[in-house]
Amino acid sequence: MRRLRYIVLAYVALTLLATWPVVRGLSRNVAGDLGDPVFAMWVLAWDSDQLLTMLHGDLSHVRSFFDANIFHPAPLTLAYSEHFIPQAIQALPIYAITGNPILSYNLLFLSTFVLSGVGAYLFVRELTGDARAGFVAGVLFAFAPYRFPQAPHLQVLSSQWMPFALYGFRRYFASMSDAGHSRGGRWRPLLGAAAALVTLNLSCGYYLMYFAPFVAAYVVWEIWQRGVWRNRAMWLRIGVAAAVVVVLTVPLLLPYLVVQEMLHLDRSMTEVARYSADVYSYATAFAAQPVWGDIARAFPKPEGDLFPGLVTVLLAIAGVIAWRDPDQAPADRLSPRPVHWLLIVLAVAHVTAAVATMINRRVALDLGLFSIRMTNVTQLLIRAAVAAIILLVISPPIRARCAAFMRARGFFVAAVVAAMWLSLGPAPEALGRPINLAGVYRLFYDYVPGYDGLRVPARFGMIVVFMLSVLGGYGTARIARHRGATAVLTLLVVLFLCESLSLPITVNGASTLADYTTPEARVYPPSRLPAIYAAVKREPNVILAELPIGQPDYDLRAMFYSIAHHARLLNGYSGFFPPQYGQIALALSDVPHHPEPAWSALRDTGATHVLVHERAWLDDQGPRTSAALTKLGGREISRDGTDVLIKLP
Repeated sequence: MRRLRYIVLAYVALTLLATWPVVRGLSRNVAGDLGDPVFAMWVLAWDSDQLLTMLHGDLSHVRSFFDANIFHPAPLTLAYSEHFIPQAIQALPIYAITGNPILSYNLLFLSTFVLSGVGAYLFVRELTGDARAGFVAGVLFAFAPYRFPQAPHLQVLSSQWMPFALYGFRRYFASMSDAGHSRGGRWRPLLGAAAALVTLNLSCGYYLMYFAPFVAAYVVWEIWQRGVWRNRAMWLRIGVAAAVVVVLTVPLLLPYLVVQEMLHLDRSMTEVARYSADVYSYATAFAAQPVWGDIARAFPKPEGDLFPGLVTVLLAIAGVIAWRDPDQAPADRLSPRPVHWLLIVLAVAHVTAAVATMINRRVALDLGLFSIRMTNVTQLLIRAAVAAIILLVISPPIRARCAAFMRARGFFVAAVVAAMWLSLGPAPEALGRPINLAGVYRLFYDYVPGYDGLRVPARFGMIVVFMLSVLGGYGTARIARHRGATAVLTLLVVLFLCESLSLPITVNGASTLADYTTPEARVYPPSRLPAIYAAVKREPNVILAELPIGQPDYDLRAMFYSIAHHARLLNGYSGFFPPQYGQIALALSDVPHHPEPAWSALRDTGATHVLVHERAWLDDQGPRTSAALTKLGGREISRDGTDVLIKLP
């Protein structure tokens, strides 16, 4: 336990370094930019306020939990994106004491790094029996290069529960061989795994859909590895754990199903393909990374900064090739026959050709008498698989050696390949052009409910990072056996951090607007609430329209400041938008020139107040908007500089 405390402190110290200067302004500066983090803060505050109200005995908020105060009068608007309920529960004590959503968000942001490191440490230490291997694996996962371009996406960063879930399952299966627990294993680690999996499912919808197949495969791998297929008590316990996960996950999916049914929300194949990884994404680093940012930029695209880092790859390769069969005697070496060598050469040649074809889209070899032209990656892989299967069938020694490898490392190697393949989306591409490789993701998109609502297959990249980190832990364990290993591993960790970190990371990031005045690059906690919102707070039963509407930077600020005044808003920003929102935004886009459509839109939505940010427009449209609303019967009830609150009749 003392060692674990030191490990946690080490990850905390590395997190503060890796995220500098976030710690300098925990309660006032937003880690990342002022886009999605502001949305996440609004969701966290909404969740926390509902939870605190329910804890005080008002259970009526259970029914209205997903009826968030944006996009009025649309229902279930919280289900237009992630609900962040596990994160809100995690930060609830801080929010209850301080009422500061910025502080709550920043602490959650930092915790994802620390907990990712701790979870990977525990899991890899359990796999290898080596604490140093666990620590290095934790560093590889917690501070992976992929995490830093994802800094604005708290849900994507919340991958820390992946290693905790697998660690729980590993401990459970290990307990089955302990004295006194041979019949079915202990409940405690199994329920811990279920709790981690539920938390992961509810922390990020992508991981609910993307990581579930890998968890199921891992459990099957453990069962096969230990040969406990016929253990009925084990199956009963696994079934109970699965039922717990389903029972605790499904209720919070029901609002999403209702919204899907109402609005027919799904992602087009074109949109999904745009946010899929490219083959060259794994050679594309985050542009702000000082070591690789200018070198490894093979094919920049949205969500395509998937370069895992050279140290991670080398350690993972070491973890694979340094494997030894513990049951093999030193003199017991394989002696393949000529036919075996032929099959090995065929399999390796076809895999090599498949990789080359994936990278180059086509490969042509001129052999003098004839030439070979290869374009079909899927066909090459099938041929390699056929050769490998024949080899395993006719050679028991090779089959035994392969089975031993699969029991030791096979799951993680297969998981890396599968996650990379799935990250390529429904129509794999290289340098933005199609390649002849089967899009496995397309099967999930077509036949698994929920996949058609996800638009970023590239986020399988986090699973790639996790599995590479585990293999890197195996490689570290191998290095740790040699004299002077501590110095070598320290150097590797330092090199990894140099090629991973992007210091200083962005805080309060904002871009310049072209059509509106760029708002101040910060938001203020409720304790420093702008005066105009204090005026909104004093008004009863407010349904508020903030103008301009439909511009994300201003809509996000409207949402954020509603944390303090709790008014229902016509404004909103989320993963999806209700159909009427575009019509409302259009009707209110030019009140001075089109007052009647604007007034009609306000009346139809039930708006009671309009807050005009006159300075938001580049010309004099702001003051003219206020004047037009007043002329139509509105009454100015508060003014703070160029912010005007108008009460509608």
